[in-house]
Amino acid sequence: MRRIAFPRFTLTRAVMAASCVAALAAPLAKADTPDYWDGDWHGSIQPYGWLPGISAETRFQLPNNGGTVNQKSDKDLFDYLSGAFMIDGTVRKGNWGFYGDFDWVKFSNEKGRFTNIGGDRIGASANLDTRWGIKGGMVNFAGLYTLAHGQQGYIDLVFGVRYLWIKGNLDWNFNLTGNGGRVDIDNSGHLHNQTHVTDGIVGIRGRWSPFEESNWFFPYYADVGAGSSDNTYQLMLGVAYGFHWGDIALNYRDVQYNQGDDDKFLKRVQLSGPALSFTWHF
Repeated sequence: MRRIAFPRFTLTRAVMAASCVAALAAPLAKADTPDYWDGDWHGSIQPYGWLPGISAETRFQLPNNGGTVNQKSDKDLFDYLSGAFMIDGTVRKGNWGFYGDFDWVKFSNEKGRFTNIGGDRIGASANLDTRWGIKGGMVNFAGLYTLAHGQQGYIDLVFGVRYLWIKGNLDWNFNLTGNGGRVDIDNSGHLHNQTHVTDGIVGIRGRWSPFEESNWFFPYYADVGAGSSDNTYQLMLGVAYGFHWGDIALNYRDVQYNQGDDDKFLKRVQLSGPALSFTWHF
């Protein structure tokens, strides 16, 4: 029977999840929000800058049927982020609407190390360090249905799909120390691979403010899903200020994928970090 590995929540993610639940449980709050439920069409567009750190485990196939290489990054910082582009938008009328989000990120010269070669685990004493790069895009497209709304905010049900494309490149050079016959692999080399993942998702999104007559509010988003991956989730929580034209928000966002099949390039990837967004309402 196939074993499904559910994501383990760190303290940060647990706090974010608890905050989202608290937002649902509290009275819906006020913020400087257009009346989306007046029967007319409304929308918003939001370019944003997301600075995610990356933690990933990947598999590469060695040439000439030499087995596979399992590789794990040993950094979870955005020091190696070399490119990014993000934008999302919403269109709605009454209780129904659509939501779309596109992200593209690139990491270069990331440090990592081999954890497994050809089925043999590599001990820390082997010191087989690597350099690798990874880039890819993520698209969320979902329908929206408003569960509740009021002067102090709203809660939307989110249901749709998330698509992920990841391409990885792995370089190693053991010429300084050599592998000493420990493993059957050349002292230097290059590998590359990629994967495409599509999952169904369901979750909630919205905004909430506990403050009377204030334009400060808390945007939030949470979803879970499965499909091509064993499981995936996305969490976001932030603080924002509303203007007559839109709002500015500082958020923390966390996205994770898990795949357990031995033949998959992507075993696990987590992208998490702060994001600054500017939203225009129309």
